[in-house]
Amino acid sequence: MSLFQHSKFSILIISLVFGIFTSAQVFAKDDPSESCASAAELFSEGDIEGALEEARWCVTQLEQLKKNETSAYFKDEIDGYEGGKLNSQQAMGITVIERSYSKGSEMINVSLTGGSSGGLNSAFAAMAAMGMQAAQGEKVRIQRRSALVTDEGDSTSVVVTLKSGGMLTFESSEVSNDDLVAFAKEFPVADLDDSIN
Repeated sequence: MSLFQHSKFSILIISLVFGIFTSAQVFAKDDPSESCASAAELFSEGDIEGALEEARWCVTQLEQLKKNETSAYFKDEIDGYEGGKLNSQQAMGITVIERSYSKGSEMINVSLTGGSSGGLNSAFAAMAAMGMQAAQGEKVRIQRRSALVTDEGDSTSVVVTLKSGGMLTFESSEVSNDDLVAFAKEFPVADLDDSIN
């Protein structure tokens, strides 16, 4: 193969990969009802492989919608603290959503950790329950959920065990235990938890 043909082939492959990537990104923003309906249609036609692929896209899109709904509870302002950039990651079935809130020189980091499926959330709930029993700290109730306040050196944390199985953590090295608990009580914990169930 000549250098020209090799370059032409490389450009073709790169264009194809770029096209697939771009269409996948556009497709991921589509309404999940299309991919879910397509999966059912392909199945009825006997195309099991195609139906599986469409079903995977359907699930991916539904999980993205759910994550976006959950992220909405990390409001731009809570108890006088302004929210920073919202970060969201998902790997190996575990979702982590984080946002820092600041007021003057005080900063509070909030993170939600949980499974993207019912089974993983049940596992998180079991781990959180064991952790609450074994951990040292002050136990408090926040919006009808159990929470543990711990003070480690110059850092304070409040870990709320959610009924949905996730864990909502508030951490700061700039505010007192009481102020951190007060912030956690202003956060829409129950609404967030109910949206995950």
